[in-house]
Amino acid sequence: MITRYEVPVLLKATIPDLQQTCMPAKASLEIYVAMNSFTDLTRHAVEDHNMNLAKRCFTLAEKLYREGDSLVKLLIENCFVYSFSLFMPKDRHEMLIVESMIPASLYNLYVKQVSASGC
Repeated sequence: MITRYEVPVLLKATIPDLQQTCMPAKASLEIYVAMNSFTDLTRHAVEDHNMNLAKRCFTLAEKLYREGDSLVKLLIENCFVYSFSLFMPKDRHEMLIVESMIPASLYNLYVKQVSASGC
């Protein structure tokens, strides 16, 4: 099981672009900063059409969701997956490309969130 303390290290090791992220002095806050940075990086990758990086981010997010402890899963659901609407392309063709990169488990969470909100 991946714990909240392992996530920042795993993110930085897997996604080198996150190496420059400033982390707070308190280890208990590090997971929140890391998850926000990871979410922002994924959004920028999609917006910049860097599909290789976006795919790596989505794959890592699925691993964190599948193997993470309860806080890690909660943050993937409420921070990472919740942000999909912010960066989902408006163009139908581009949207299909992005949707095809999102693992089914995360995409199902996204659909569930959108359906629950009435959007």
